[in-house]
Formats: sequence, C-alpha cells, structure tokens
Amino acid sequence: MELLTPQQIWKGYDPSALPLNVNVLTDVRRDGLREVTAYFSGPTTTDGVVRVFARCLAPAGKGRFPAVVLMPDVGSDAENIAVRLVDLGYAVVMPDYAGRRRDTFRYTVYPRSLVTSEWAPERLTEYPTDLRFNCWSVWAEIGMRAVTYAASLDFADGERVAVIGAGVASSAALKAAALDRRIKCAVMLYSNGRKDARSDDAACLTYKVALADEAYAPMVRVPLLMMIASNDSDGKADDMSDLFSLIPEETGSRLSVSERTNRTIGGAQQSNIRLWLDKYLRGGDCVVPAVPEVSAAASERKLYYNVKADPACETELFISRGTDAPALRNWSKAVLMLVGDGEYIARADVYDASEKIYAFANARLPGGISVSSPITEKLPAQLGVDATPMTTNRLIYDGDAGADDWTEYTRTDASTPETGSGPFGIGGVMATRGTLGTFKLGDPAYRGKEGYLLQIMLYSETAQFVTITVKAEIKAGKYAEFTHTESVSPEDGWRKITLEATDFKSPAGVCESWEKVFGLTLSADKTIIVASMLWV
Repeated sequence: MELLTPQQIWKGYDPSALPLNVNVLTDVRRDGLREVTAYFSGPTTTDGVVRVFARCLAPAGKGRFPAVVLMPDVGSDAENIAVRLVDLGYAVVMPDYAGRRRDTFRYTVYPRSLVTSEWAPERLTEYPTDLRFNCWSVWAEIGMRAVTYAASLDFADGERVAVIGAGVASSAALKAAALDRRIKCAVMLYSNGRKDARSDDAACLTYKVALADEAYAPMVRVPLLMMIASNDSDGKADDMSDLFSLIPEETGSRLSVSERTNRTIGGAQQSNIRLWLDKYLRGGDCVVPAVPEVSAAASERKLYYNVKADPACETELFISRGTDAPALRNWSKAVLMLVGDGEYIARADVYDASEKIYAFANARLPGGISVSSPITEKLPAQLGVDATPMTTNRLIYDGDAGADDWTEYTRTDASTPETGSGPFGIGGVMATRGTLGTFKLGDPAYRGKEGYLLQIMLYSETAQFVTITVKAEIKAGKYAEFTHTESVSPEDGWRKITLEATDFKSPAGVCESWEKVFGLTLSADKTIIVASMLWV
C-alpha cells in the first residue's frame, strides 16, 4: 500500500460542500430544553451516502447559541454532560458514529462499503486497507459534517462551534482541530484506546503515517484542551502526553492530567471544559496558565526536580516509581520548596537507580483551569543518582496523614476525599459519595510481602456491606481485580479487618500474592471512615 500523508488524504476536502439533506424526526420543547432528532448526509462513497443520526439539545429560548459537537465514547451516556452544557447556554449536537447496534433503533446508517465504520472492538487493532474511507477518517468526517449541520440549525451559531471527543471519538476531535478551520476550539477526553502492534510491518507503518493521532497533532490550528487520566486502564497516559508535545505551541493548547484517576475527571479539573468553552466561544476572561515546566537533575548524587509555573498558581508535583505501566502507578505528591518567583524544587527518593521514575506538575489559578506539564521519564542512573536506602513501611496509612494518596471516585468524577472522625474522636479518610481508592500498595516502600496480612481499621455509621477490591498485576502491564466483602455495623465501633491475599477472589481464581498488588478500593453505599491500614 502506498504511503500517504494526511495532507494528501484530505486534499480538497470541504465538509460544507455537499448538501445535508436533513430529515427532521422530532422537534419538541420540554423542561426548558429544545430537543431535535434528525438524519443528515455524512461521507459519500460510490455505493451510497452515510446517513448520520443526530440528537440535538438547546435552551428553549429564542436566539442562536454557541454550539458544541459532542462525540462521547462508545457505550457511554452523554446525557449528563449534554444537559450541563445546555444549562450553560450551549446548543449541543450529538452525532452517532457507532452505527448499527441492538440497544436502539435510531443510529447512523452506513452503506455496505463502509460497514467497517460500524463500531466493534476489533476497530482498535485492525489496519484499514482504504486510507480515505475507514472508521477513523469516517468518524472524523462525521464530526466535521456535524459542524456543518450545527451551522444550519436556527438555534445554533455556526460562527462559534467547538468539538468535544471522548475515548474512541477523541481522535475525531483531534482531526477536526487539524482540518476544520471553522471550529474555534476542541477538547479531547482520554485516549482513543487504539492498540497498535509495535512493529514496522507495512500496514502498521501506513496507518501511523496516514491515520494515527501523531500524524495530525502537528497540524492542529485551534486551541485544544487534552484531558487525560494518570491511571487510565488502557495504559496510554504516557502516549497521550507525548502526543500533546507534538501540538504547535502557538495554538495555545493545554494538557490537563487528573491524578490517580481512570477515565474520570479529577476534582481540580472539574471546571476545565466549562472555562475552556467560555473563553473560546464567548470571549470569557478566564486566564489560562502557562504550561508548567518540569526538569530533573542530580545534586550530591541525589535526585531533585525543578518546577517552574505561573507564580499565581497553586502548583503540585506528582512522582511515581516502581513500575513502567501507567495504569499501575502510585502518584505521590512531592513536597515542593519555593526557591524563586514561581520556581520550586523537590527531592525525590530513588529506590533503584536502574528503574525509571516519572513525574508531572499541575498548576491552577484559584477557580481556574488546571493545566499540566507533559509526563517526564528519567533514568536516575543516567543522571548520576545513587539509590536511596529504602525503609520498608508496614504502616500504609494513618489518619494523621489526612487524605493524601487517596481518591474518592463516583460514576462521573473523582476528587480528594474528606477526612472525618469516628468513635473516640479517631480520625481518618472518608468515602461519602462513592468509592475510596489508593495506589499506595504498589509503591516499593509500601508493597506487601510473603506472609504479610493486611489490616484495615474501619468504621461505618450504618449497617452495610463493604466491598474491598485489590488490583494485581497478572502479567506485564495487565491486571485483574479480586474482591472481598465484609459486613459492618456501627455497633462494631472501629472494626479491625485482617486479610490474607487469598481472601480476595475473582471468577478466574484468587489473588496469590501481595507482591503484585498495586491498588485497593473500598466501596459502600453509605459513609465509611478508614483510620489506618498496615501490614502485620
């Protein structure tokens, strides 16, 4: 197959050239919203035209509102984010790109030649034989045709349009930011989940040159906000960070990393999309901080990180060691020492100078956008750093440590949990809205050993079941979850739960050893407090 560049593939393409041939199905007003469903024409091939199904939501009032083309990840429910955007005064166009499926009778209809554009898990691994008409290019074209459709609506302002793509559809948002001059800004949420073979065979090389995100990032022309999760289960955090580094600086694009999360927006990043859209679609006065700078150097054979950020920002540095797999990392917050105007230094312990250490910085103005540095990767031995003698810690967590190294997860977000007190005034970290989680068990200084028992001191204000889940690496970069359930009651007071690794089970078997465990979560319907966690 001939090697083609994106410029060659898309030469002469105009997403507004062909008629839309809109067929409106419904147009109703309810609960302060206007909802329109319709079909419009998408990509055209020799055997037919893609008929794109779209659902639109907008405020019920009169006027033309700034428009957002929203392309959620496959299988995810975009209703909450769509309604939230409407509440903020945006018209939202949600084009379907997944195609035929069983959970609905309304979906995008592909002609026979484009049947491989219908979503299926193998789309993440297969290599297209047609570089112009394949799922990745067709989904991008659907996004750009949706911009054309948005401009045709009597309630949308075609001069103020943004594209948001999540998961699989994040690639469509990136391509739109590179190819469509009509959009004012774009947002990518997480990676597309693509699982490319690490090979130099012709099909792989052709894909990388013509269709991979890396081929389009240098072509981005508008401000793009790339939001990623540090512990995304697809293990793509480093790749997404590298991808961001390819986007031209003059576009004003930003990276935002939600620490200790998996496909979830962190608490500090909750306002990012709202502020980004307001700035670029409405001319809002939000100040976007400069990208923080992180560098590493040796001093007296010890490792130090230097961080430079906007002096007005709250700045944090996160460091991980012990594993190269992004999904498994424990991101510990480093202690930053101010040494100048917006300049900080932090010392990092190195337990094995031959193992890589990773770091990134987050910077955020009060009430503003949280932006991140790219994730840095350093090999301490190459910097002339000696290993720090490691003291094995049996105490994993104590209430005096507050909520550091913990995250509370809900279905839609993640945040630093609250702390509270139980019987006898003993304090600890609380789960009040969802699931408590920590990756600290994967840190070399806190990792369990053969013969250890895990002891958790827990209090529940109501009688309920608590599900404790550990995540264990089963082979390089791959993990499985094992669970154990306990019945707890306020009558127990502080309940001391003592567990062996083999107490945790899954349909595939039992957790065989603490040494491969890197994460733990505790889930309950009502509030629980964890006062301590230690190895005994």
